[in-house]
Amino acid sequence: MILICDSGSTKADWALLDGINITEFQTDGLNPVHLSDATILEKLSAEKNITRNSASITEVNFFGAGCGSSEGKERMAGVLRKVFPNSKIIVDNDLFAAALATSGNEKGIIAIIGTGSNCCFYDGSAIHLKNFGLGYILGDEASGAWFGKKLLWAFLYNKLPENLSVAFAKENKLTRELIIEAVYRKPNANIFLSSLMPFMVKYKSDPYMREFLTSGIHVFFETNIKGFQEAENIPIHFVGSVAHLLESEIRETGTAKKLRIGKILKRPMDGLKEYYFSK
Repeated sequence: MILICDSGSTKADWALLDGINITEFQTDGLNPVHLSDATILEKLSAEKNITRNSASITEVNFFGAGCGSSEGKERMAGVLRKVFPNSKIIVDNDLFAAALATSGNEKGIIAIIGTGSNCCFYDGSAIHLKNFGLGYILGDEASGAWFGKKLLWAFLYNKLPENLSVAFAKENKLTRELIIEAVYRKPNANIFLSSLMPFMVKYKSDPYMREFLTSGIHVFFETNIKGFQEAENIPIHFVGSVAHLLESEIRETGTAKKLRIGKILKRPMDGLKEYYFSK
């Protein structure tokens, strides 16, 4: 049996392949930057599809946010070895999962825009990073957390148009005090910030919100995509919940910049299943 996981900070998609059947399930996101080893182990042990098959699984391919550094990879691999004692453990970052799912063995620029964001050049077999993926405090341009932070800034400083400000307060039931508590005193502030994305998408036909979202995508292209000279000659693929929600804005921005936009997937798991099932 082969187990595949593609984990962001919010949720993790899993697929268990036994050579004939594919069993899919989800857990909470398992990011070693934000979670302790004990918490990751607890979340893994709570999933029945994992515990009842752990002894039969021979290979685990885990791709996750927070697994770009050697420390993150080693920590995650160490936890996985405790759960899957008979398995070959392979841990890599979520960008490599996105690359396999969208480009296979072809060259491409791979972008993730979900709760967080990142970007890389994929040469068909390996990814090449630059200085992106700085997390939701310093980076993560155009991610759910980035947009959420910008929206709260505009709301708290009374910069939102009145119609949007009233709708935001009514629909999200957030006050200044509750926002400060969620951002500074509770864990997983990035997930809280990203949870505001549905509101922005709901009102994206509003001229202010349309410009707000489009300008964020523009920032991502200028900050991330333009960092790779290869972007002018090869497809640019996107994965992630926010990329999926803002597909039209991404394609319009790419066209305006004379860049070739390739696949835009909500999640890379469908491509990963095909890749590993055919091996």
